[in-house]
Amino acid sequence: MSTQQERSLRTRKKLVDATLSCLQDHGYAGASLSRILERAGVSRGAWSHHYETKRAMVADSAEALLSIALEEAHGVGDRLASESFDVEALLEEVWSRFYQGPYRDVWVEFNVACRTDVELRTRLTPVIEGFFDELDAIWRSQLPDPAVYARAKDLLDLSLYLLRGMALQSLSLDRPDHFRHLRRAWAVIIRNEAVSLP
Repeated sequence: MSTQQERSLRTRKKLVDATLSCLQDHGYAGASLSRILERAGVSRGAWSHHYETKRAMVADSAEALLSIALEEAHGVGDRLASESFDVEALLEEVWSRFYQGPYRDVWVEFNVACRTDVELRTRLTPVIEGFFDELDAIWRSQLPDPAVYARAKDLLDLSLYLLRGMALQSLSLDRPDHFRHLRRAWAVIIRNEAVSLP
């Protein structure tokens, strides 16, 4: 890779990191371009060599955020086939890693912004669809039996949506014991369903 390419990649990474950081600290509305550029230490002129719009930079930032989740999903996929697979421990791990704290906060900002910003939603839709396509490929690689895959995929997708809804509610309802109880109840349902898989 040339020195120019390396510099360009470093600058884009600084911009993506600053975007994610500003989204967490200030929300989508407060993460102005000038605030992001100041945090990244990048001039507006240098920024314009990498992005045409703030939305394009936000879409890249969403992709970077989701790539972290995909890396971890590969590890989960490897554990799916294990006889000693602990559903409850996995739910708690995913909950603490992705549905509390900075990751959750930024994910919420992306989703809330998409409600009213049609252009941002148009940019983020293929990124999110790509994320779910990659997740499906991970599940399919670890669960080659089509019948097992179909039922397990539903449980895995339902788990993600359940955790996301719970994470959103946790912003306005501080009841960690209640949410923990519900995650445990869901783990029991998954275990019972897994027993009946062919």
